[in-house]
Amino acid sequence: MALRIVYLSASMRSILIILTGIMMVFSAVADTVTDLRPAIQEAAAKHGVDPVLMEAIIRHESANATSSAARRKNNLAGIMGKRGQRKYESKEACVQDLAQLLAKYHAKGRRTVPQIARVYCKSTSSWIRHVNGYMTRIRNGEFGAL
Repeated sequence: MALRIVYLSASMRSILIILTGIMMVFSAVADTVTDLRPAIQEAAAKHGVDPVLMEAIIRHESANATSSAARRKNNLAGIMGKRGQRKYESKEACVQDLAQLLAKYHAKGRRTVPQIARVYCKSTSSWIRHVNGYMTRIRNGEFGAL
């Protein structure tokens, strides 16, 4: 097999460098949520909720841990308080709070994504679509093995 050398213009090299950087940033960010899987698994087991649902909500609500609330308030799940988004001491504390909240919903019979969406967010159809999409991607191993 012969080695083929491809020459790229300066603009094409720049585009490739930018795209490579973007891919690296997004893969590193996705790992932030993946790194929280032990905390998610523990909280889910403790409160009897689905860890895949928890991770999907976290990925959607925090834009894979890139949102302002995720970075400044450790609020990965978009959880609201009386004065706006809650602030947490750590991401793990937010994970615990999300598990407790989902457990309260389960106690009231809200177990499916559409049932949870009715009380969790304002734009239910979009939220349902995105959370279900993340659940499928998580189960398919797109963010690494569970």
